[in-house]
Amino acid sequence: MKKLGSILHLSNRERVILRSNQTPALGLSVFNSRKEKIGFIHDVFGPTKDPYISVKILASISKNFENRVGDTLYVPKQAKKKWGRRKRSKK
Repeated sequence: MKKLGSILHLSNRERVILRSNQTPALGLSVFNSRKEKIGFIHDVFGPTKDPYISVKILASISKNFENRVGDTLYVPKQAKKKWGRRKRSKK
């Protein structure tokens, strides 16, 4: 797991806002320190060197995120598989 950043606050649309030193891909899963999936990356905004990241929280665990300010969130090291055309093998 790669460190994504620390939670700054909870937005009024119940999304977690954090600051990171990298620009991750949209749609990547986000995990907490216990390797539990908490949501996915919804938006990346702000400066390119240190962007702000909006994480949409899963409905099943959406309560009590105000108490988790300062917690570190993580993303998987593997890049998301890109969908596209497969190359056919030569016979």
